Order: sequence, then structure tokens, then C-alpha cells
Amino acid sequence: MFYVTQNETGTANETNATLSWTWAPLAWEWWEVLQLLLALAGIVGNFLVMVVLFRVRRSRCSTDTLIAGLALADFLTSVFIIPHRQVETLPDTTSAQLYCRIIHSSFFMWVTISASIFTLTTISIERLVAVVRPFQFKRIFSPERTLVIVAGIWLVSFLLNFVIIFVVYFEDGSCVFGYTSVWHGKLTGIIVFLFEFLFPVVTMLVAHVFTVRALRRSSHTNASSETNNFILQARRKITRMLLEVIIVFIISWTPDQVFYFAINVGLVEASNLYSPFYRSFVVLAFVNSCVNPVIYAARNPNFRKALMELCGSVRSLRPIFAGMETRDSQMRMLDGETASGSNADISPNRN
Repeated sequence: MFYVTQNETGTANETNATLSWTWAPLAWEWWEVLQLLLALAGIVGNFLVMVVLFRVRRSRCSTDTLIAGLALADFLTSVFIIPHRQVETLPDTTSAQLYCRIIHSSFFMWVTISASIFTLTTISIERLVAVVRPFQFKRIFSPERTLVIVAGIWLVSFLLNFVIIFVVYFEDGSCVFGYTSVWHGKLTGIIVFLFEFLFPVVTMLVAHVFTVRALRRSSHTNASSETNNFILQARRKITRMLLEVIIVFIISWTPDQVFYFAINVGLVEASNLYSPFYRSFVVLAFVNSCVNPVIYAARNPNFRKALMELCGSVRSLRPIFAGMETRDSQMRMLDGETASGSNADISPNRN
């Protein structure tokens, strides 16, 4: 953080008072063009996911609710990554301070990115509970508790990123970035990397390892009845689809997070934040905000069918991500399991 003497401050204030808002034009560099295309794809794709899940709200399971929350976070992230003009000079006013701390800092974008990460982590845990604790699952992830969990995710995301407001501020006619000390910057960088990337990634992977192991044990220990086969098949397919979502997330965000962590702890010069090399990492990270709807459409027949139903007047009455297509006779066989067990994954995927 920078410091000035009292006389310098007075001179700076007089100069800043004469400044006006000036904006730099968009240069439309390659990374800005790609960022715009990704933003548009993310807005359209995630909006369709939210509409599809909203239409089945009466029969929506906890997985549907969490994926709707993930789509909302990715939708808002896509909105916030749309390229826009950057301010060059600002007057010394309250609105300039607010602009630097909230808009220029991309505070809301980082909140939505964090919400996306924590929601995906929660989905991994939810899938694990559905498999290893099926009878407690309905109580743990009831509709009301799932909504509370989603609200908690957004609250935590807001609080974790609130520090941004204090390290981006107005000074001498422009927005500047600075910590109170070197150790403060390094500590913040370590905390953000651990809690917003490394810990969630480890949690996702560990949860999926235990989920897959539990599914394999179930296939050997449970009686080979048609009902059990339907349940296991549906759970395997939804677990596989969500694992693909997690793998894409890891591939998309790891380069950006590792590089930014290296800058925060002083291993890489901060000037590299504006290099084409790092810009490519940022573009790759933003791919994650638009790719999930593509995975859903490719892997989930229920989602594809629900998309087609958007063009008609028929409203889907089945959960989208809890299970797949079933025959009426199969659903009757599973009614007892649904009433006494969990509300998750009770019908098979017919690819």
C-alpha cells in the first residue's frame, strides 16, 4: 500500500478534484473476443438449465436443486466476464471509491466463481451420502435443508471474497491494488488458494472415490433384483456425469489458480498478470462456466427431453438429475423404495 505526506495529499486532492471519468476503449484483443464468446455460451446454456429445472420444481430432488444453484452461479459468472471498458481516470468522489472497490475489483465475479466451486463440492458430498447412507439421505438433504445449504454457500462465498473490497481502492485518480504489507498479501494468497481451490478439489476427488467404491460394493453384496439393478445403474450414470463435470473444472481452473498463487507468494512477478501467457489461463478457466450444460445434454436423456419440452406445452413432472427414463412398470416397482428410502437416483438411464 502506498503512503504520502500531508502536503502531497493536499496537492493530490486538488488535482483529483479536477479529474473526470474517462474510459479506455475496448481493443478487442484475442482473449477479449474469446471471453465474449464464452460469456454468451455460458449465459444461454446455464439459462436453459435453470429454466428446465424450474419447470420441474414440484418433483425436484436435492441434486436438481444443487445443479440449479450451480447453473445460477455459472450464469452470473458468464454475465460478469463480458468484456467492458476499463476506467482510466476518476475524480476523488465516493462513487469512485465504490467503483474501484466493487466494480473494478470484480468482487461479484469472484463471489459467483466461489459459489460455483462450493456448490460443485457440495454435489460431490451429496452423491456420496446418497450412496452410502440412502436411508438418512432424504432427511439430510431434504428440500428445505438443501435450500439452506445453497444459501449458506452464497453467504460463505461473499464473506471469503470480502477482503477484495479492502485491497482495491482509489488513489491519485485511478484504481490501485495493494496490501498493507508483503506478508499480508502472501497470507491472503495462501488462504484463498487453499479454501477456494485446493481443499474443494481434494474433497470432490475423495468423495467420488468413496462413491465409486460404495457403488461397486453394492453391485456385489445386494441381491441381483431388477429394482436394485435400476437403482445402481442410475446412480452410476449420474455419478459418472458429475465426475466429468469435476474433471473439466479441474482442467479449466488449475493453471489459473496455480499461476495466481505463485504471483501472490512472490514466486512470479506480478507484471505477468497482464501477459498473453496468463491471459490464456484466464480464458481456459472461463470455459468452465459454459461447458456444464453441454455435458448435461450429452449424458442425460432426461435433460435432453426436457429441453425439447420447452418448445411445447408439456411440463416435465420427473426429476432431471435423480434418474433417467423408466417404463411405467419399473416405476411401480420402485415406488416403495422411494417412499422408504432416499429421493435420489431411482430410475435407469437408457442411452
